[in-house]
Amino acid sequence: MKLKFNNVYKVALIQFFSSLYFYLPVLTIYYQRRGLNFVQINSLWGIITASIFLAEIPTGIIADKIGRKKSVIIALLLQLIGEISFIFAQNYSQFILISIIAGIGFAFQSGCIQALVYDSLKENNKEDEMKKATGITGAFMQSGLILGALFSSLLIANLIPTKITLAIILTAISVFVAFLISFSIKEPVIKYIHQEESPIKILTESVRLIKNNKSLRRIVWLGVFTTPFAGYLRNFHPPYFELAGIPSVWLGLSLGLGGIIAVIASKYAYKIEEIFGVKIGMLVATLLPGFIYLWMTYVFSPVLATLLFILNYGSMSLQSPLFADYYNRHIRSEIRATALSTINMISSIYITLIGLLIGWLADIKLSWAFLLMGGIIILGSVIFRIDKKHLVKVEEK
Repeated sequence: MKLKFNNVYKVALIQFFSSLYFYLPVLTIYYQRRGLNFVQINSLWGIITASIFLAEIPTGIIADKIGRKKSVIIALLLQLIGEISFIFAQNYSQFILISIIAGIGFAFQSGCIQALVYDSLKENNKEDEMKKATGITGAFMQSGLILGALFSSLLIANLIPTKITLAIILTAISVFVAFLISFSIKEPVIKYIHQEESPIKILTESVRLIKNNKSLRRIVWLGVFTTPFAGYLRNFHPPYFELAGIPSVWLGLSLGLGGIIAVIASKYAYKIEEIFGVKIGMLVATLLPGFIYLWMTYVFSPVLATLLFILNYGSMSLQSPLFADYYNRHIRSEIRATALSTINMISSIYITLIGLLIGWLADIKLSWAFLLMGGIIILGSVIFRIDKKHLVKVEEK
């Protein structure tokens, strides 16, 4: 794929600037200073996920009705509002409201970003490059996370409150840049907007597709039960390092180094399939975080704990480009955003419910939470494993 300032690279830049979070490594600490306990902190991610769940279908329908570009603009506007509000938030109820706004914004992005990229490729007969395109956008997103994390190590290594506030302001500015870039997106010429079809009909078609397409359904279940729990890993990042006796300066450094591995993993994830084939390649991509979680259960020495976190956080990016390609092979453009949102909704329900159990176990003993996450991932990877026959396109059946 040649470097052009097309939609793929515009989306990549949007992902970069909207992921340039300068306060993420100390987020848990920031919450604690606002008077939140671990139960409340963990619940905020659940609230975000629940908001995504409730908004997934409506936002997917809206994206199929008004277009991908407008949906991306709305998503970034909500993200910007959330970041600005975060600067002034002081208590749990205010953080709940921000989490709801964030969840709705994520829901707008979840289906329409993939749909925008895929349809942009499809209009040029390059849909087979979806894995590479997703790898590029994922690499840019991880690059933003890396730079934000590494810069945070310099800016807020001493955890001074005023510098943490400055980090939040810088994050809001970077999201504003992404918001401006979104206006330059070119709407794909694929005819996917059908004003004569009701939203209920589009939703019904999406649900019917997942229900009747056995291959897609198996891929969906594989994606759901091998989700690497990245959000919960970031929540447990500070307490895990505290247990291991790791200095706070390494919170940002480890997140940044893990992000570097994630960039490489996302950019070249498609190579796994080329080298090992679909069956073994997907097993490697899904099993790796599971085994690392099991290792983290028993290891709290400073050096090894740091290495395990970096490797786990980085390896999680292997899955996304592969699943993005496999989902889209089975979905028509007319209902793509809604169908992807339906899939994400299923995943959101699961993450919200299992997250309550994970959080409860973490309050008792952090290693038990790691054990549960690792065990679920490994079982899901083995039970719902796929091979090449599950990737046959809809139109070829």
